[in-house]
Amino acid sequence: MATDKRTKDPTPPDGNGGDEPIKDAAYVAMHSDPRFIELKRRLYRFIFPMSLAFMAWYLLYVLMSAFGRDIMGVDLVGNVNVALVFGILQFVSTFGIAVLYTRYANRNFDQTAAELREELQNGANATAEEANR
Repeated sequence: MATDKRTKDPTPPDGNGGDEPIKDAAYVAMHSDPRFIELKRRLYRFIFPMSLAFMAWYLLYVLMSAFGRDIMGVDLVGNVNVALVFGILQFVSTFGIAVLYTRYANRNFDQTAAELREELQNGANATAEEANR
């Protein structure tokens, strides 16, 4: 018999096979942790500018395809025109952003994120929250 996903326990597993669910209070407490806030700030510092730059680049491609047909139709080498080069550069820039993000994440938040995850899994935040009561 299939289980309805809406009736499952929303508490995420602890990463150790799901034997002990992490308490919701630990997740709530983590959101106010200064290290978690700093992780989010670093993430947004990369994602927002990069997303805006990519969207501007893509919009340029779309607008040039729609309104700059003369320029986009210029043959560069043989049957390769500006439009084809722009299209290929869309893929190149996408992969480039993925590589940049990977390097950025490795340098700027992977270690802190691993520490925070370890604390959640070991219940360090739940213990700290109880001490604050």
